[in-house]
Amino acid sequence: MPYPLAESSGVDWSQIHAVRLLGVALAVLFLLWAIRRMFK
Repeated sequence: MPYPLAESSGVDWSQIHAVRLLGVALAVLFLLWAIRRMFK
């Protein structure tokens, strides 16, 4: 997904990807926790 606004403002892409990966990891952990609670 292209972000022209972020590109023009000089955003550090490695930082954006790190934050996105962290968010995905937290979402997966939350889903696993919710599923485990559902089946207990």
